[in-house]
Amino acid sequence: MIHGDQSLLDVFARAAEDKNLHFYTKDRHKYYHATGFGELYKSAQKLALYLKDNGISKGDKVAVFSDNRMEWIIVDMAIQLAGGVVVPRGTDSTAGEIEYIIEHSESKIIFLENLRVYKKIAAISNAALLPKLVLDTGFPPEILSKNSLISLQSLLESLPEPESRFNELQAIRQSITGKDLFTIIYTSGTTGNPKGVMLSHANMLYQIKVVPPVLGINSKDRILSILPIWHIFERFMEYCVIASGADLYYTNTKDLMEDFIRVKPTLMASAPRLWETIYQKLHERIEKTEALNRELFDISYSVKRNLRQAENQLAGNVLESEPKSFFEKIASSILSLGKIAAYKLPDLYLDPIFLMRVRAMLGGELRGTISGGGALPLHIDQFFNAIGIPVYEGYGMTECSPLISMRARGKVIEGTVGFAPDQTEVKLVKEDGSLAKNGEPGVIHVRGPGVMQGYYKNQEATDATLRDGWLNTGDIGVLSVNGALAIRGRAKDTIVLLGGENIEPVPIEIMLTQHKMIEQAVVVGQDKKHLGVLIWPDYEKLEDAGFEVNEFDIEDDLNERPQLIKMFSEIVHEIVNEKNGFKNFERISSVRFLPDKLRLGETLTNLQKVKRNVVLQKYNNLIESMFKH
Repeated sequence: MIHGDQSLLDVFARAAEDKNLHFYTKDRHKYYHATGFGELYKSAQKLALYLKDNGISKGDKVAVFSDNRMEWIIVDMAIQLAGGVVVPRGTDSTAGEIEYIIEHSESKIIFLENLRVYKKIAAISNAALLPKLVLDTGFPPEILSKNSLISLQSLLESLPEPESRFNELQAIRQSITGKDLFTIIYTSGTTGNPKGVMLSHANMLYQIKVVPPVLGINSKDRILSILPIWHIFERFMEYCVIASGADLYYTNTKDLMEDFIRVKPTLMASAPRLWETIYQKLHERIEKTEALNRELFDISYSVKRNLRQAENQLAGNVLESEPKSFFEKIASSILSLGKIAAYKLPDLYLDPIFLMRVRAMLGGELRGTISGGGALPLHIDQFFNAIGIPVYEGYGMTECSPLISMRARGKVIEGTVGFAPDQTEVKLVKEDGSLAKNGEPGVIHVRGPGVMQGYYKNQEATDATLRDGWLNTGDIGVLSVNGALAIRGRAKDTIVLLGGENIEPVPIEIMLTQHKMIEQAVVVGQDKKHLGVLIWPDYEKLEDAGFEVNEFDIEDDLNERPQLIKMFSEIVHEIVNEKNGFKNFERISSVRFLPDKLRLGETLTNLQKVKRNVVLQKYNNLIESMFKH
């Protein structure tokens, strides 16, 4: 617990006294405006009393279907202040998911963001009688009155100040303990209905106790918020901001590069896909400069990269599967010192001229990036670390609220996700049930204060995932000599060929999507003799290459164009081969084009992970066409 807190309500109350803590949102002219956290907290108190008066008591579930916006944090706090349990989900949820979540969680009230979400909810008969409050300030008034919807903004303006009922709020606060739930998050599973992850106040209090010190989050930080707020990763970051007194700025992918300049953030958390996009945009800007500048940047980057590698080697911040002998350590240290001596002076000259300009494109004050929700490509990891913006890559899952391991300041080991925090235990289990040694792969199991209570109303799934306090993540990992954890793929993503070879598709897909012509790729081949891949090409790049294509023309089946199949087969063969570290049985023998782009909520989870079983079922005929011969 932090400062003796027994629930998140204590964290909120203390933060409300901080006059320097602000949340920033943009107006339609894209100017940022600050709102003090104390003001947000008072609005949450007013709303909490309204919820209490309308039947919400300790343990009751309240559904929230909304994306990132300041009203979300008001609603989130209000539900908890009333003793309720927040059941969140994004606006991209399907009508079927929304219906299941409302009914399965037995939510008593619904908060929804916009008209698009309301239309999905309106079709659900069992939700018709539930009170519904709207977060969007621009919601059509006629629809509000016609459908008995309540505007959150109008409601807050009409509610009385909360001071007169302080004792009621205090009584609720004192009744909530660490064992009580603060949220149930329904995960985006690849098959079947989503499972409701039950997280307690103690789960989150543990996270916001151990993470800010690791990252050095403090009251002087400015943090950009871009991930889906209902997801535990972004929500946990917002709680860390509140607990640490930092300022939070809401942004979006469209405005991100401009907001780097406006906000000059010091920290930012996001999924790997966004860092890939930022990396590409930075390189596009560099490519637009004069040839001499590009060459000098490459030289500057090479110098910095070699310097960083030598410094990391000397500090022991490298991924090693076997311990070095004494003499190997001495030789490695001497070599590293020689490299540092050789590269230090050129770096002192080149960095202020070239790499500083790149850092300036991201505001110039970014002292670290936080990546989670998937594997970050190694070349992007190396790039940010080399230019002076450390990547604090973390690993976690909703069931662990979410952190399992994370890099720390001064311990950035590329190719790993760092170390488990205090009180969190990690063990790797091999197929025969024995524990994996350092350097050996095994399925990651976790035990500690961050692990969930279980899946809501699903004891069978809970028992299959949690045993003796150990949570089976389903991920494959390897521990290095110094104890850093490296992720090697998903156990359930593993493709087993007819010959018995086990293949992790994710590393192959990451390599393929780094090619300018390939936007999305899904490797297939379970129980087949060889691998195939489904590709969604970059249509804009295809047009630049002289091909007449149209991604919106449903009659234009790229699979009927042999010249494109041939070209992409050659691209795939150039990427997936032994020269690039792939085994012979990992080569891809067949290529097909996806008829539709993989989309969130359909064939992708909210963290851009492929719903493999959904893809296999949806495109079964197309996949089978690759393996007929």
